[in-house]
Amino acid sequence: MKVQRLLLIASMAAVLFSCGNSNNNNNGDWVSQSTFGGQPRVGSVAFVLDGEAYVATGFDGISYYNDVWVYNPKIDVWQEIDTIPGQARAFGVAFATTNYGYVGLGYNGKDGNTGNGSLYFNDFYQYDTTSKAWNQIANCPFPNNSGREWSTAFGIPSANMGGVLGGTDGQFVYNTFYTWTESGAGGAGSWAVGNDFKGKARTGAVAWVYNNKAYVVTGLGINGVQTTDFYSFDPTQSIGTRWSVLRPIGGITDQSYDAGYTIERAYGVAWAGINEGVYKGYITWGQNGGNLSSTWEYDYTTDLWSIKTPFPMGLGRVGGVAVSINDTGYLGLGGTTFNGGGTYFSDWTKFYPSLSYNPDDYTGNQ
Repeated sequence: MKVQRLLLIASMAAVLFSCGNSNNNNNGDWVSQSTFGGQPRVGSVAFVLDGEAYVATGFDGISYYNDVWVYNPKIDVWQEIDTIPGQARAFGVAFATTNYGYVGLGYNGKDGNTGNGSLYFNDFYQYDTTSKAWNQIANCPFPNNSGREWSTAFGIPSANMGGVLGGTDGQFVYNTFYTWTESGAGGAGSWAVGNDFKGKARTGAVAWVYNNKAYVVTGLGINGVQTTDFYSFDPTQSIGTRWSVLRPIGGITDQSYDAGYTIERAYGVAWAGINEGVYKGYITWGQNGGNLSSTWEYDYTTDLWSIKTPFPMGLGRVGGVAVSINDTGYLGLGGTTFNGGGTYFSDWTKFYPSLSYNPDDYTGNQ
């Protein structure tokens, strides 16, 4: 399938609290934090190490970036650190293990080819918090030395492993799966092709990690069709049994559990959190016929979703970032479009899922 880079983003989608499966009036509050230290942008990546969020790369409609900013939630402050050695880019991936953060892949449509003869990257960089330095590791082993954008990645620290799934090279959309596993001192490791993911090909899916398992859902499939399949990944299982199928997020005509679901989307964000002592997963933003601000909470026990407070002021967007720090979600950046001419954001917001919504707590994109 030929992928068209131009996305026409329609008006913001409205969400009614009456839909979904939640009977809790405390549907969540959004509280503004310190504004991101760099330029407003879309298509950045993020990971968490030692209780701090690292946000890197992105596109502001004109320029691509390779800068890196660190957010300390204890003092609500951003600090810039050394840039990633590779070429500036957007729409890549990031993940973290116990001791290292990783950034790679992505796209640069302005500054020429990436060294593999295309606009798409396959290179990866590892950040060591001890030496505070970036080091290049082996390229992700895509066929023919090709690169990809809008893949989905997750890190599972207990397994010293990162996973990279799907994405597009501008011509095709993929469902192939690759793992990076640390196997020695100093962050040494290697890539492996793990073609045991049986889900649909997709671009712009979301992933989060809870209890040493990764959860992958949403995304845009072949021919621009929204995907509804939902999976978990357990690194302790053998290849062939690591992926488990969960309830689809829509389109199940012979069951009623998905009545009222409006979860389907691409290019959104997700994170792991905790609500009144119970661990949950969360999704917001993204695009499905228009930019979305609707927010959904996933229950691991029931395998069901419930609606939460939508992101304030109808500020749905694509290509933002989200992280979980101490079981709390932080999210920000993104834009109204991937391309030039849109509005790009630099806000940074904390989500409290058990509180009542207070519109005064979100101060907007500053």
